[in-house]
Amino acid sequence: MEIKIRSIQSIKPSKPTPENLRNFRLSLLDQLASSYINLIFYYKASGEINISDRCTQLVKSLSEVLTLFYPLAGRITEDGLIVDCSDQGIKYLETQVSTRLDDFLEQGPKIDLVNQLIGAPDQVTTTLVIQVNVFDCGALVIGVSAAHKVTDTSNLVRFINEWASMNRTGESSGAFCPCIDNMASLFPAREISSSKYSLIPNDPEAIIVTKRFVFNGYTISKLRAKASSPNRKHSRVTLVASLIWKALISIDHVKSGSFRDCLLAPAINLRGKANSAISESSFGNVWTPYPIRFLQNKMEPEFVDLVNLIEDTTRNFITWLPKASSEEICTQAIACYAEAVEEVKQDKFAIFTSWCRFPIYEADFGWGKPYWASGTGSSIEIVTLMDDKHGDGIEAWVSLNEKDMYLLEQDEDLLAFTS
Repeated sequence: MEIKIRSIQSIKPSKPTPENLRNFRLSLLDQLASSYINLIFYYKASGEINISDRCTQLVKSLSEVLTLFYPLAGRITEDGLIVDCSDQGIKYLETQVSTRLDDFLEQGPKIDLVNQLIGAPDQVTTTLVIQVNVFDCGALVIGVSAAHKVTDTSNLVRFINEWASMNRTGESSGAFCPCIDNMASLFPAREISSSKYSLIPNDPEAIIVTKRFVFNGYTISKLRAKASSPNRKHSRVTLVASLIWKALISIDHVKSGSFRDCLLAPAINLRGKANSAISESSFGNVWTPYPIRFLQNKMEPEFVDLVNLIEDTTRNFITWLPKASSEEICTQAIACYAEAVEEVKQDKFAIFTSWCRFPIYEADFGWGKPYWASGTGSSIEIVTLMDDKHGDGIEAWVSLNEKDMYLLEQDEDLLAFTS
């Protein structure tokens, strides 16, 4: 497969951002977030296609929707505290891909090829890169890469859906208007070193590889039966996270010779759970990690024990959130990151994030909803869970160092429940 860049341009908001909105202040939660969020939307060719017209319309509608999401067209300042919203524009690429989408998908798809469908930022201050890939068959694949310091996945998906609505109907859906800058008031930025809380592996020679594990609706039901409890109905996310975490604990046992303490740090959406000033439309990073710890044991943990541990800890954290002040949430977030960094040094850490239930498959640009949506490879060790295209299963995008991934792929429980 060969990808040729047809054009690179900078897309700016269709209307200038007012002077009083030029400085988008980042919050503490923004400061702690790192790297980029990558999402790819795959659209099969449909009906009579004029690719040139479609690409032209995508640019026009993107420029219009950026007036609502103007921080995405700005630049992060050198001190990392502000996004300068002077309409510098987003990086926008169009490419030609020398294969058919069906042939591409039949290959697995291969992660190294998937990664080529995402554009790279020109500099660390770039907030958003969009790459529109035109396949030989007329299919379009839209790759989106956003700076995590500016947005979380929830807001990014909302941005994509508003862009899709603008492209499809000529106007915003009206369902979402981002509330800019209230997160910095609730969780003020601090003088901290972002590198101090970096989760990038210490070993510069470590090779991080990404594999996709698919749990369809049937295997989810089997997992639910395996963790059966008369008083609980376990969520898909908890079941899949528990199975993968169990496999990672087993890998650590192979390497260390014991079942050591192991930290799981999932992310939780604060919308509707914490301070009432946090609205559904709050823009920026509106989430925090929280610690779940498996304590050292002589025995391997049972699957159902990890399911209960995750659910009980999560329930307790959700109960605590409405009572917690903004300062307490900040303190908790910093402590969790600090704890995670120490665990990374000892190779005893697993970070999980879930994109399940986000309306990723609702992004209809006028030629139907996506046939598939995917993540990409990652530079850090992380497990990302997202809905499969049928809505009842989960795709787990797992990024680990190469040696651990080899062991993970041999895990019997994982093999029994994935395809």
